[in-house]
Amino acid sequence: MAATEDQQLSTTIEDMQIHGDVLETIFSHVPLIHLASASHVSKSWCTAVSSSLRHSKKPKPWLILHTQSTRFPYSARKYAYDPRSNIWMKISQPSIKHISALKSSHSNFLYMLSPSKFSFSLDPLNCHWCHVDPPLVWRTDPIVARVGDHIIVAGGACDFEDDPLALEIYNLTTRVWQRCDSLPRNLKDSAASDWLSMATTGERLVVAEKQSGVTHCFDPVSKSWSDSIVLDPGQPVSSFNIGCSNNGLILVGLCRNRNGEGVRIWGVFGEDFECEEIGEMPVDYVEKLKGESLENFSIDVRVAGNVVYVYSAWEVVACELVDGGRCRWWSVRNVAARDDLIMERLVFTCSEVGIDELQRVMGAEIELSLLS
Repeated sequence: MAATEDQQLSTTIEDMQIHGDVLETIFSHVPLIHLASASHVSKSWCTAVSSSLRHSKKPKPWLILHTQSTRFPYSARKYAYDPRSNIWMKISQPSIKHISALKSSHSNFLYMLSPSKFSFSLDPLNCHWCHVDPPLVWRTDPIVARVGDHIIVAGGACDFEDDPLALEIYNLTTRVWQRCDSLPRNLKDSAASDWLSMATTGERLVVAEKQSGVTHCFDPVSKSWSDSIVLDPGQPVSSFNIGCSNNGLILVGLCRNRNGEGVRIWGVFGEDFECEEIGEMPVDYVEKLKGESLENFSIDVRVAGNVVYVYSAWEVVACELVDGGRCRWWSVRNVAARDDLIMERLVFTCSEVGIDELQRVMGAEIELSLLS
């Protein structure tokens, strides 16, 4: 961590002999990564940090960016964006063996899949990995998500496999793979993560075809799929992206009209998936997302808590879903955006990160440092 900055903060506040409510107020403006170390300075500081976090708004979910070289030795870097302080930081940790390409087809699930091993990370900052046997069916680009104690791997199977829609479940308790009903047949031409968007809500996996909005739900307990429902926001949408916020399922759509591209958010409610518009992204933020892309503009989303991150290779636009059905928008530059992006793979995850999680990773040879 940025130890020098923490020491300066500690010395300054101790010299001023500030305590109680004033100290708590000061901590309410301090980045979360500094509070993790400040809580160990003294008992009074620990109390002030805890009180500051308790009385402030719940920290907004962090966006985690993983970059991986597409060339040997496939070096990787990791960055985290904390919206509470509006800062990017670099996460440095002992290197891990990359068995294959880093991927994430779900907001907070990072994985690597090879013919010999399936590796995945479940913690908020993706610092710890589990390594298990691979699924029985070999796949190149499946959808992968965690629902309760189950990890679902579906679709993405190679042409030589008997069933390109094959679905398997890994039970985190029994550590056993089980073959289940395949993806619905009407998803045959889009059974890969590039063409499907997914979310986990309650104990179900929701899968939507990005181009058409055709949506199915999967229950890993009954191991069954629902009938299809077409998401209908009441206006043309060229790209359907779903996620799960505190208030349930949401739809983020890329809309094309006579004024160009636009991005809107809808809440999705009930068993019939009725759509109710929440807000529209301001035009200047849409232009930032487009960056230097003159054609084939596309977006992807990551959702956690009450924050929706919409991102492209150039920019990240965040939307806080405020009580009362309102949106608060802001943007932040993609910290990895460079001219040589073609040489790197960018993977995003999104998680709710608290001070307890930061203290755990800082005690495990993992360093977080602020970016200038």
